[in-house]
Amino acid sequence: MTLITKKQVFTIDNFQFESGRSLPVQVGYETFGTLNAAKDNVILVAHYFSANSHCAGKYAETDEASGYWDGLIGPAKAVDTNRYFVISCDNLCNCSAKSPTVYTTGPYTVNPQTGKRYGLDFPVPTILDVVRTQKLLLESLGITHLKAIMGPSAGGIISYEWAVQYPDWMDAIIPVIATVRHPSYTSFLVLQHGIRAAMLDPKWNGGDYYDKPEQPEESLHLALQIMNVGAHSADFYERTYKRNSADVDCYQDVLAMSSSEKELYDMIAGRSSMVDLNHWIYTCRMAMNHDVARHFGGDLDVALARIRARVLAIPCGTDVMHPVSFNRWIVDRITWLGGSAEMYVIDSDIGHMAGILQTHLFDRKVKDFLLRYC
Repeated sequence: MTLITKKQVFTIDNFQFESGRSLPVQVGYETFGTLNAAKDNVILVAHYFSANSHCAGKYAETDEASGYWDGLIGPAKAVDTNRYFVISCDNLCNCSAKSPTVYTTGPYTVNPQTGKRYGLDFPVPTILDVVRTQKLLLESLGITHLKAIMGPSAGGIISYEWAVQYPDWMDAIIPVIATVRHPSYTSFLVLQHGIRAAMLDPKWNGGDYYDKPEQPEESLHLALQIMNVGAHSADFYERTYKRNSADVDCYQDVLAMSSSEKELYDMIAGRSSMVDLNHWIYTCRMAMNHDVARHFGGDLDVALARIRARVLAIPCGTDVMHPVSFNRWIVDRITWLGGSAEMYVIDSDIGHMAGILQTHLFDRKVKDFLLRYC
């Protein structure tokens, strides 16, 4: 049976960002399962960098694809919607700001005071700002405690931020392919390069391109491609974009693409129509800035000692964006500080994206963990 969901919208009339600015914001969200009378059977799922709240199910039976974690969430699945009420929200500055199924506030949003899109006048959000929008939504539904918070990549980062900032709010967190402080290598590898690609594009025009006849499509395309390459592995790319010995043009024209380059280019182009470049930049900056120790004098021990939730960290052995070694250090440190943390390494040759695309590698572990502690 197909799990059917619908997009709902939560509006905050005057949300104060960490930067001090206050604006009206909206958050799209989806729910799965039934909220019990005590409102204490809730699991919050935070989405990854370029995703949204559509983590499972379909909007209609006729939809071609299900939510990104559909293999994990649903009746009798690891995150059993017969048992838990699952809720997921669109992040501030969601990358797919142009999608009709995404409700978010960011640079693409029209400023009610000027009648024009915010552009780079929008305040720089933080992961804590995202957490606080989620907390306000939950409180509006009468929810004051969570069984668990989980999510892949940026969603795992959000899980850690929740556990540090609001340690009494949840019983457990399950950060998948994520760390507590955004790795410098990853920031340089996929995030800073995406920002610089935009800055070098005259069509980006300092973020003021919304009413211009020419859009910064090529720099957006490059930013998405940089992320795609970083999120997969060399083995995946070797299998998926194979060299073609019959290529001719690229041997005669230095600017011509090989057939494998063109294949990747076309794939990225097909996914870029709903993405706004400024939103991509803002999400890059939000991820790059993230550090759970920021509010605690930069001391990770002080921050991690606040975590009272049981932690199940799930890294991938071939992930270069959030390496296993970083996860191991986090789990060991939380344990040394008196907390409860464990790690389950998944083995996949697709790299970072295994935590999103290959839920069969860790669904049993998640199910067992939830049954034990939630």
